[in-house]
Amino acid sequence: MSCTICLVRHAIAEATPVGGTDGDRRLTPIGARRMRSAALGLKEMGIAPDVVLSSPLRRAEETAAILVEALAPTLAAEIYPALAPGHEPEEVLRGLHRYRTAPTLMLVGHQPDLGGLASYLLTGASDLVPLPFKKGSVAAIDVTALPPKEHGTLRWFVTPKQLRKMVDGE
Repeated sequence: MSCTICLVRHAIAEATPVGGTDGDRRLTPIGARRMRSAALGLKEMGIAPDVVLSSPLRRAEETAAILVEALAPTLAAEIYPALAPGHEPEEVLRGLHRYRTAPTLMLVGHQPDLGGLASYLLTGASDLVPLPFKKGSVAAIDVTALPPKEHGTLRWFVTPKQLRKMVDGE
């Protein structure tokens, strides 16, 4: 069964809090507002994920929650540890087998890992054409199976500014 994988980089986050860790970083108020608007742009495009998986880092979880609220309010985002920074694309993809019947899968994570994952999905190599995900950018890649057994096809790649313009002209 074919599937569309939407890769989403988390929205703008605060600096690491005093005494905290990188994983504790929250979205800034501007980051959350812009992500809500970008999510409405995705809704305008007809995006309705069947599954939303998030890195366990707070900023990604908050981004995933905004996406679920706008695009699939009956879902709950699931934490997917392989989306945390530092995981190889093969590791991320290996665990997707359990979602093989989902027509649209949304993965919320971090750069440069998402860029490498996109490249891997498209070419089989994580360093051949890494996509330059800005915070809040989204790429949709069609694959024939989960985990993919052959190269995928890039359907579209949009920046958060493009998504926001669809809704409010910001």
